[in-house]
Amino acid sequence: MAGVGEAFAQLRERLHGYLRSRLSDPSQADDLLHDVFVKALSTLQAGRRIDNLGAWLFTATRTTLADFYRARGAPTVELDDTLPADDAAEERLHQELAACLRPMIERLPPLYRDTLIATDLDGRSMRAVAEAEGRSVSAIKSRAARGRAMVKAELLDCCTVETQDGWVTDYRRRATTNGGGECG
Repeated sequence: MAGVGEAFAQLRERLHGYLRSRLSDPSQADDLLHDVFVKALSTLQAGRRIDNLGAWLFTATRTTLADFYRARGAPTVELDDTLPADDAAEERLHQELAACLRPMIERLPPLYRDTLIATDLDGRSMRAVAEAEGRSVSAIKSRAARGRAMVKAELLDCCTVETQDGWVTDYRRRATTNGGGECG
């Protein structure tokens, strides 16, 4: 529960500003922000897990505001100007991260680099790569797995990565790497 309080404290001003820009009465913004916090606590007390608390709070804020307007019968208001979670932002995030991965893959030892480029970047099947190299599919799978582990280790050394349900939801470059090396 302490995580909710910390996340809420960090995001409170942004969430409140979002609500204030869409409501004429400041006390309504305060009430709705309180409702969002109560929803987060209730969700956690019910035993449900929230993987990305920041994204959850933004989504809950948008939903709470929509519910408020729906209950009042007011016309629908466009809610997605400043908050993340639109498909275009998610696509940009994945493209940015993919642009970071290629140089990391290219720095791998040739055995792993060539396998990952063929399978993960060029989209060739592991069977096709195995046949072209006269190796077993198992050997190619093993190389790909080891290569991915090396790239993951370098990525996590360079960046803080947030995931939810196996998908990257956010990442931030570290000021310095854990190993003292240079990122990218």
